[in-house]
Parts: sequence; C-alpha cells; structure tokens
Amino acid sequence: MRQDGRCAPDYLKLDHWKHLLDLPSRNQRSNYLTFLWKTEKKRENQKRKKEERRIELENSPQEEEKEYPDDLLYGIKHQSLFLRIRDQSINYFDNYRALLAMIHGQSVVIDCSYEENMVWRETMNAAKQMTFVFGDNRIHKQPFNLHLCNVNLNGEFMKQLHKNIPSIDEPWFPLNIHTKSYLDVFPKEKLVYLTPHCREELTSFNPDDVYIIGCMVDKMNNEPLSLARAKRDGLRMAKLPLDRYLEWAPGSKKNLNINHMVPILLDLNFTGDWEYALRHVPRRKLMETKIVAMQKKFNSPNITKKDFLKSLHTSKKNNTLNFNDRKIKTRKSLYDDENI
Repeated sequence: MRQDGRCAPDYLKLDHWKHLLDLPSRNQRSNYLTFLWKTEKKRENQKRKKEERRIELENSPQEEEKEYPDDLLYGIKHQSLFLRIRDQSINYFDNYRALLAMIHGQSVVIDCSYEENMVWRETMNAAKQMTFVFGDNRIHKQPFNLHLCNVNLNGEFMKQLHKNIPSIDEPWFPLNIHTKSYLDVFPKEKLVYLTPHCREELTSFNPDDVYIIGCMVDKMNNEPLSLARAKRDGLRMAKLPLDRYLEWAPGSKKNLNINHMVPILLDLNFTGDWEYALRHVPRRKLMETKIVAMQKKFNSPNITKKDFLKSLHTSKKNNTLNFNDRKIKTRKSLYDDENI
C-alpha cells in the first residue's frame, strides 16, 4: 500500500494482525488498514496538541506574587474561595448514584443477542455505543438499572467493552450482565420491546414496564430483526412517536442508536416531556437541518446557481442507486464512526 502511495499504519498490534488475517477479501483488508491509519494519525494529533498546550502553559507569564507577606492566596487564579472537587470524587459520586439505581431504580434491558447479525466493525461500534450509554446513564439525575441480557462473554462485543471499560468485571461495578434471556430475569407481562418496525406508539413512560432496547448497529443488515424477536417471544412492542413531534428528513432512517434511545428514555422518565426528551435525536436526521444546509450552500458566494442545481441533480442520482450499488457503498463506509 505504501509503494502504491496509499496510507498504511506504522504499527499493528497483535489483535490487529489477527483481524486482518481473518478478513476474506483484499478490499476489506485495504479499508481496515486505512481505518487503522486514520486512528493512528488522530492519536498523534491529539498527542501533538497536548504537547503544544503544555509548552504554552510553561511559557505563560507567572502568577502575581503577594503584595504583603501575610496575604492569603486561594482558589484557581486566586479568584475562588471554594474547594476543588477532583475528578475521582465525582467518579465515586456517579458510581454511588448508579449503585442506588440498581436497588431502587427503573430497570431497562439492553438485548445483546444480535452479535451474530453484525459484521466485526458494527460489533465494535455497538460496544462503543454501550460505553456512551453507561456514561450517560451514570451522570443522569435519575439513572436506570441497566441489564445486559443474552450476553456472549467470549464474543467480540464483550472483548471490546472490556477494553473501553476495564473495571466492568469488578464486583462493585454498577451494571448487570446476564448470559441468560430477559424472559428468565423479568416477568413476561412487564416486558415491552422498543422497535421502530411496529405500529404501536409509546405515548408515555410507564414505570411498571421494563423496556427492552436492541443493541445492534444495522449499517449492513436492514432487516426488522427486533420485530421478529419480539414476535417470537410474544412480547408487547412499541416505537417512539418520532413523526408526531419531529419533521423527518427524506431518506433518513428512523432507527436510533442505543446511545440515543437510553438518554431519550432517561429524560422522558424524569420530565414526562416528549419534546424535551427527543432533543437527543441527531439533528442530521431532521428536515430543518437539511433546509439550513441547503440555504447556506445556495447563499454561498463561492458557488453559482448552475453548480448548485448540478449538485442537487447528483445527490438525487445517488439516491436512485440499485441494491448492489448501495450495498457496495455501505461496505466502503463500514469503518466510519458517523453513526456514533
């Protein structure tokens, strides 16, 4: 790849080599090496910026000295009387609140049984989303009692989750991990599966129900797997009332990631306000964002009306791709993190 003038990482870890050798096609290996190169350069840029900030701080002028020997200097920049609360103390407080939620909080299930329906990169994205879910739930004023069900402890999902959260196996860690099904943990009459493919809308948050969210990234597989699983288990189903409160952009999928679903349910449980809870829906999926982007593009002095109409025609042409072309285009974007 380097001889051809393409980008390749300088260093590969043992698990990178293992996954690289397991990939079946040359195109997938090339995409994976490009992804590793981007990750490596991003890490180098972060390290460089951190070093620049350190040098800037060292070269900054020193703080003013005392005017009199008995003057008291206090706080950050000598402007505050309050004690500094360190990150470790805040971390202990957030864990304590999450542990209280395991005793008194509302239970929410994350269904982790879709690992076999995802490719490797989708599994990595799902683990990353689950990391965000745990963080968002822990810092909320009224967190949920999260249950991960149908977990494969030896699968790639749990391996990546261990990398993201090394202390997940500790006995004090505020997260319930089950290898068995949610049907074995909760009464069947209390379970409600949240899927975008059903007809029933969730009108309000019921504290007596236990809501199930499927942990799946479906950039390759768009089949209604969560609907099929809920029907197979004979569970009640519901979907978020997105069309009632939001104006959806054409072509945007209405299935949300778990790191969007859980914050929506957290705010809905805490406030009961759908408009406030749906602020977690990505703005790129809404019509207003598309309109603002088109207005900026149309009013830009660097683009003519002819070029603008040509770009619209090109985007319309891209939306009419056949199934095989869309599949190839989706496979090329597997290593992008735009859905996080």
